[in-house]
Amino acid sequence: MYELLEGDHIILRKAEEKDYKTMLKNIWGDSEVYQWMLFQPTLTEEDALERCHRSMEFQKDHYAYFVADKATDEAFGLCAIKEIEPGHFDESGIGIGTRFQGKGYGKEVVGLLLDLAFNKLGALDFRYGYYQDNIRSKKVAEYFGFEYEYTYEMTRPWDGSLKVIDSCLLKRDKYLAREQ
Repeated sequence: MYELLEGDHIILRKAEEKDYKTMLKNIWGDSEVYQWMLFQPTLTEEDALERCHRSMEFQKDHYAYFVADKATDEAFGLCAIKEIEPGHFDESGIGIGTRFQGKGYGKEVVGLLLDLAFNKLGALDFRYGYYQDNIRSKKVAEYFGFEYEYTYEMTRPWDGSLKVIDSCLLKRDKYLAREQ
C-alpha cells in the first residue's frame, strides 16, 4: 500500500490524529467545500476528532489520503481511488479547502492519483466524475484528457439534494502518450 505520494507542492499521506483541527477548518466544516461532496459536514472539534480516527482506520487498507502542504504539512484536502474490478480504477472523492483552491493543487492531486493508478498499480483505465455545476472539477478533467462518457443523477444521502454527475474516462494508452 502506498503510504505517501509526493508532488511538487503537496503530499498525499495517511491521516494523523493531529490533522483533525485543520481538516475541520479546511474541509469538513467548510460549506464552500462540502457543497460539492457526498459527505455530511462535520462542525465540532469532537466530531472532527472522531472523523479523523475513522479516516485513519479506513486509510489502512484503501488508497485514500489527506492532502497536505509539502512545506508545512498542514492537511487541507482529501482524496481517494478504488479499484472497481481488476485494472479499472475510479476516483472516489477529492476535496481541496477553499483557501487552497485556484492554486493548481487539484491538478496536482489528480496527477498523483493518475500516476499511482497507471504507473504503480497498472491501471487499464481511470474514471473521474464531477458534479456538472463544478466548473473547477470539469477543467481538471479536460486538462488531463478525460473523455466524457455519460451523465447520471444521484440523491446525496445526508441532505436529499439531487446531483447531476458527468462521468469521464481516461484510458491507459492516452495517459501514457501524454506522459511522453
